[in-house]
Amino acid sequence: MDNIRNIVFDFDGTLMDTAPLILGTMKATIEKLGLEPHTDEEYRATIGLRLEEIPAALWQATPEVGKLYAATYRRIFNELKQSFQIECFPGVIDTLKLLNADGYRMAIASSRNRKSLQEYVDSFDISDCFTMLVGGDDVFQGKPAPDPVLKILGSCGWKATETITVGDASVDILMGRAAGTATCAVTYGNGTMEELLSSEPTFMTDTFNALRPIVRGVNPEIVKYVEHSIIPRYDDFDKAHRRDHVRMVIDQSLCLLRRLPELNIDMAYCIATFHDLGLVDGREKHHIASGKILESDSFIRTYFTEQQIDIMKEAVEDHRASGKTKPRSLYGMVVADADRFIEAETIIRRTI
Repeated sequence: MDNIRNIVFDFDGTLMDTAPLILGTMKATIEKLGLEPHTDEEYRATIGLRLEEIPAALWQATPEVGKLYAATYRRIFNELKQSFQIECFPGVIDTLKLLNADGYRMAIASSRNRKSLQEYVDSFDISDCFTMLVGGDDVFQGKPAPDPVLKILGSCGWKATETITVGDASVDILMGRAAGTATCAVTYGNGTMEELLSSEPTFMTDTFNALRPIVRGVNPEIVKYVEHSIIPRYDDFDKAHRRDHVRMVIDQSLCLLRRLPELNIDMAYCIATFHDLGLVDGREKHHIASGKILESDSFIRTYFTEQQIDIMKEAVEDHRASGKTKPRSLYGMVVADADRFIEAETIIRRTI
């Protein structure tokens, strides 16, 4: 993935958790029009289609019914939207800003109309992260046709081979594949696992935070293991060394690696994720314990040589800010510097 320079995101279900508002509006619209009710799962399966296309998908209705449904939905949506608190999914805003700082060019391809999309992007103060926004009303054919992504590629002058499309529904993945881009399915949104797998994405992830290591070139299998088996262990530590801390060290390590392209990114990523696991045995010698945990991890041993594991173990042992000796390698220097990047909120928590 070291050739990826551009990222095209879906919006609903990928960046923002809009499902409660969408489902509430759909149910009110269906009741208003006297249409046959369906299950929430069936409603969720239509998120990603343009409003005019939903009646055909659910009731095989005519285009005229589709236009009536869309107009009614938009009116009810404007009435209800103040009653629902719309939030980003965990990690979205921080990761978007880090990707932007990394130099990735980003855009949004949504089935939502452009005006509504722009309003939401502006309300979360992330408009500066995106080169272009494409709404469902900006293209002739919506998802899963490639038109939204092709419009972005053509307008921005991006190459499909340097682009990845990220979405939570099969229509997003099929759109990206049809446009010739790599794809990444996020599993926390509206699409079912079965639907996502059937669309054959290049990558899959359960968390938005994992997207940055993936596009930076970290082995996706290592990222998956870390997200499922390593990062959750930090939940049991003190408040200054929980998930937010290890993610900060990962993020800062990846930032430092931009200036050290000769380093192995998989090794640096694992060092950052394991660096504080030894806290399970207490704080005093946690750096030594962390190194032993990394060295004995059976998954890690399948991906790295003994020499690499020795370097990684030493780097973990050398990460402490209170250490009296200089780290023995560049990897140790990276994780030590990343661990020293402390925000005001963290300082206050540690002081308390």
